[in-house]
Amino acid sequence: MTGLVYKEWKQNRWFILSMILCGLAPLFVLLLMRGEISNIGNAPIRIGGLIAGFLVAGALQMLVLRGDDRKLWGYWITATPDGYKGFLRVKYEMIFGMIVLFLFSLQCVDRGYCAVAADMGITEIDEVSGIAVPLCFVQILSRAIDIPFVYRFGSKKGSFIKLICMVILAILICAVLVLNVDNMDRITEMVRKVFNENNSSLILSLGLIVCLALYYLSYRITCRLYLKGVEQYDS
Repeated sequence: MTGLVYKEWKQNRWFILSMILCGLAPLFVLLLMRGEISNIGNAPIRIGGLIAGFLVAGALQMLVLRGDDRKLWGYWITATPDGYKGFLRVKYEMIFGMIVLFLFSLQCVDRGYCAVAADMGITEIDEVSGIAVPLCFVQILSRAIDIPFVYRFGSKKGSFIKLICMVILAILICAVLVLNVDNMDRITEMVRKVFNENNSSLILSLGLIVCLALYYLSYRITCRLYLKGVEQYDS
């Protein structure tokens, strides 16, 4: 297991460390657009930077899966003492660690910025790092979907099949929304009642539990699909 951890660190250390830079994205965007603060506002610029960091971080997390969809590697890792299950466990743990590092970096940068602004006497500065927590939940769920597709079908084919599934899902969601367009006001009001400030801590706790459970389920599914995928990999 130690060898697998070392292999992942040696191969993907720059992707892992880049999560810190992605966490700095709100500050980078704020510095680049400091001339627009008076027109757009401080918070919207930082939120835009946060979303940009989120998207880049997600792409980099997927890059750590490159090179593992080869038949020779699949058969070799299966024959090792840790087996393919140990390899997949390390991969899942590494990607989860990248998400946590991204969140930690975002929180530190945003709260540090707010603290410095407060010391300078600027009081109209709000923290935007609270948005990062739901976004990281989205990252966990996205990786829970991405990884099984990659190891079952390979990087290119898996991404294409996942895209088709997501398009079909988007069409179904749009169809449901169209059919319920007359009830949208009632649905919106219901959502506001559920996600009010009094329930925010409970919802975040439940969201974390659900995300972790689905992430673990994704690992179990990938373990079942891995050997079938290896048979279809290129040599």
